[in-house]
Amino acid sequence: MERMMPGLRKTVLKKLPLAVAAMIEARTPNTAILATKLPLEVEREDMRQQWLRRLLSTGQLRSDRELEPFARDALRMASSGGQTVVIAMDQTALSDRLAILMVSVRRGERVLPLAWWVEEGAANLGLEVAPFVWTENVL
Repeated sequence: MERMMPGLRKTVLKKLPLAVAAMIEARTPNTAILATKLPLEVEREDMRQQWLRRLLSTGQLRSDRELEPFARDALRMASSGGQTVVIAMDQTALSDRLAILMVSVRRGERVLPLAWWVEEGAANLGLEVAPFVWTENVL
């Protein structure tokens, strides 16, 4: 991870895999549920939530920057063997509060997220709001 994310502090690099593992196990971004899955020895249960809140509020993490090396690997894998790379865009709304646009690469019967954008307001985000730029030399 240090090689893939050279700009992150060592403490963040040590904590991030624990948070990601908790998210994979919990299958939700809900921080209250994630905190219960963290493999930490703590005196009180509320300290798990505090640990997670501190990690997420450091200002060190930017999803576009941290996901880029993994997105490039996913694109490389999807195009290995010369097959056509299928990119999928999915847009959804979380109540009337948030609109989410996710761009993924299709691999077999699954999709691997490459990037997503969340914006306050109703659904129907346009591509002009997305924080990513596609180039011909993405791989």
